[in-house]
Amino acid sequence: MSSENKLAQIKQKIEHLRQELATINQSTQPMPELINATNILRTNEYLTHVNEKKTEIISSYEEYAKDLEQFLASVLERKLAFLKKTRARLQKKAKKKPKRKRIKKSKKKKPSKKRRR
Repeated sequence: MSSENKLAQIKQKIEHLRQELATINQSTQPMPELINATNILRTNEYLTHVNEKKTEIISSYEEYAKDLEQFLASVLERKLAFLKKTRARLQKKAKKKPKRKRIKKSKKKKPSKKRRR
């Protein structure tokens, strides 16, 4: 699987977990018809569930960051290799063709021809 696809999948997973967490947050309002002990139990279950989701999100972010670092490192390695090859090629060309100095030819004056009438 390519790094780009893996990063996209992890990003989708993070979004899905965030949506689940938002859904959980909406269903936590205490119900007045229940006694306090029941509401406390519901709150405890809610907090446990939220904690699990947040832990999943954090681990997904860690995985995403790790894969992103690997992807970036591979891109930079390829770029560095390309630059090294280009530099070597340019140095090779510079060694093959030393700069030659041009010798200027002196211009000799031609004798002027006089026209006869």
